[in-house]
Amino acid sequence: MPDILIRLLGICGLILCVIPFQFKKHKKIVLCKMTSELLFSAQYFLMGAYTGAVLDLISGLRNFLFYKFVEKKRSTTPIIVAFGLLVLVLGILSWDGWMSLLPIGAKLLTTISYGMKKERLLRFITLPSCLLWLSYNALVGAWEAMIGDSLALISILIAIYKFDILQKAQEEHT
Repeated sequence: MPDILIRLLGICGLILCVIPFQFKKHKKIVLCKMTSELLFSAQYFLMGAYTGAVLDLISGLRNFLFYKFVEKKRSTTPIIVAFGLLVLVLGILSWDGWMSLLPIGAKLLTTISYGMKKERLLRFITLPSCLLWLSYNALVGAWEAMIGDSLALISILIAIYKFDILQKAQEEHT
């Protein structure tokens, strides 16, 4: 039963990991990512991959706060600084060798990117985070997350083309 639950959490996380980048608005992106990260956190915990579990759990809270701050038109800088420091501390406390650097680096990048109010910056800064997570997930055997990271990369690239390149070109021609 635990293996089935682990895989089910991963598959649900995978679906919600890919979808958000096709949304245009910050709110939908961060709320969908929040849910995905909470599901992956549970999966990592059940797999014994504690650095990933702790960092994804904290990131779920972080994304909720970003959503609230952007909604109220408040600066996200305090959240970026606080959660950046928290990622470093929790990464050190859950240290599992050099591979812990991968989720720490990934979470630092997304702490910056999801705090951006401009969706274009969010998409571009998130790209390298996907590569770091892809590597970590390969090392811990979280194949659903690996697929999700690969699909998220593709989804981000499609969104960049759709929202940042194509839409900009259309606006320049009107």
